Amino acid sequence: MTQRSVLFRELRAPELRDLARPDTVVMLPVASMEQHGPHLPVGTDSMLGHAVCERAAKLLVEERPALVMDTIWTGLSEHHMAFGGTVTLDFSTFHKLIHHICRSLQRHGFRRIALINSHGGNISALQTITEEITRDLDLPIVTATYWTLAQHLLAPHLLTQKGIRHACEAETSMVMHLFPDLVDRSALAAARCPDARDHRADDTEDGYRWLSFAEKSPSGALGDPTVSTAGQGEVLLDIAAAHLARRLADPSFWGPRAGD
Repeated sequence: MTQRSVLFRELRAPELRDLARPDTVVMLPVASMEQHGPHLPVGTDSMLGHAVCERAAKLLVEERPALVMDTIWTGLSEHHMAFGGTVTLDFSTFHKLIHHICRSLQRHGFRRIALINSHGGNISALQTITEEITRDLDLPIVTATYWTLAQHLLAPHLLTQKGIRHACEAETSMVMHLFPDLVDRSALAAARCPDARDHRADDTEDGYRWLSFAEKSPSGALGDPTVSTAGQGEVLLDIAAAHLARRLADPSFWGPRAGD
């Protein structure tokens, strides 16, 4: 069966009925609408997450049906509210939105649903949501953050950081490749904040505490975007997409609920 598009929104209902099979992989990108320093657009996470998913789906579709849903463009971003340009949800709304989308897909016959995250503030919530939806809908749902999944492959291509941070070398490079006109290159130096500590939920040495992003970085960025290039961005996107496609094609990634 030849698939006309990997984008759910571009297909017609009869085509989607034909694709509603247990082996079809459905990616639901989950992102945010939040400040990304003075140089990147507030939709950066949505743009990057969707790009990685679409590229991965085009690789996957050579072997099996694959679809990319429209991105959930807002998530849990309370920590960015101090900068403006940010839209955030509470956990209950976020949970219900994802649950209802997954339930709709299940009712149509889809089973392999992957929540592909592109925002650090969503990570712990998505793990909880995945546990509950797996139990409630008996689906082999997985969640993965595209950059942590491929961090070991991305790191050798980064000059100033080990992984993806926020409005950093990596994110800026990827936006430069995808949407060069949306990057304010005159603000790159002002955004530079390479020494700011990136407090994450897995920072257990001192325990976990919530901080506004303004307490971490005066610019709203973590990292050094002055070294970013569009060429680097293309490489990072291709690596992330290829690794995501490999993992989604691996039966062990889905666990025993997926069946054959």
